[in-house]
Amino acid sequence: MKRFRVALFLILSLSLVVQVFSQSDVVAVVNGRAITIDEWNREANVQKLLTEIKATNEVFYDVLVNTQEGQKLLDVYKLKVLDVYIRKILFIQFAESLKVAPKDEDVKRDVDTEIAKMLADLKMTEQQLNDYLIQLGMGKLEDYKQRLYLQRAYSLSLANVYLYYLRPTEEEIARYYEQNKAKFTTPTTYELILFRVRDQATAESIRQDLIKTNVGAEVAQKYGITDFIDGTVVQDDTSKIPQAVWAYIKNAVRGVPIAFTVGSDRYVLKVKNVRIGGTKTLEQAREEIIKELTAQRQQVANEAVKKAFDEFVSRSKIELRIKK
Repeated sequence: MKRFRVALFLILSLSLVVQVFSQSDVVAVVNGRAITIDEWNREANVQKLLTEIKATNEVFYDVLVNTQEGQKLLDVYKLKVLDVYIRKILFIQFAESLKVAPKDEDVKRDVDTEIAKMLADLKMTEQQLNDYLIQLGMGKLEDYKQRLYLQRAYSLSLANVYLYYLRPTEEEIARYYEQNKAKFTTPTTYELILFRVRDQATAESIRQDLIKTNVGAEVAQKYGITDFIDGTVVQDDTSKIPQAVWAYIKNAVRGVPIAFTVGSDRYVLKVKNVRIGGTKTLEQAREEIIKELTAQRQQVANEAVKKAFDEFVSRSKIELRIKK
């Protein structure tokens, strides 16, 4: 799935210094949905970033925290995080506009499942996990849950929107079915033994032998016959069996060998089994058709989602309230 890089705000000064005074202060409003400084800080998680940098490169860490240039770089990082965060919120809202956004209870259930798995894997209580996350610089457990919630809502929205554009309409499914019925048709097949011989006496002798066996090769070896059929043949396949012989095959009783004459040729036939073919109904073929059309529409869907999302963003009201 593609990521969409949409210019949500045209110019943001790289020398921006955020001076918010309360965790409840709003830094941006996206189609009426407020983003607080608390959310922004939670998403940026600068503390964790600095902890990781300090562990691997103390010089770079010192530049980031003790120089004006380092502070500017952290500001740029936080702005980029805000940009990505706004785009995620926009995409969730885009899914809502298409009525395919994930349900709140489903997202919460997924988050709870993920936390429960972490607790089981780490063999911790929630309080121990809370302390562990703080130690790692990832904030409190509740902060972690909030990040998981947003990411899960975004991931599900992304999947649902693509499915919305990938899934064919009922009209497209029906049209494909009518145009490709042969794909959903299984021919009737016959499992049989068929010999063509020169004289009536040999034909009758072979017929008697076929009463006792279902192995054509045994009989063929006895009579020195190399040209015979012992296998499965599609009904009315005249490349293997003459059309006139098919009338006898279709009327033969399974398991009962018969001898007959067609023109100057004598045949001995034993039909071992018949598998009746047929055509799937539209309902029976539906999932197969959806899978086929979905595969065909992948590139078209990518372009359709990007175009529709771009249009949604262009209509959106995005207000930045960052103080300089």
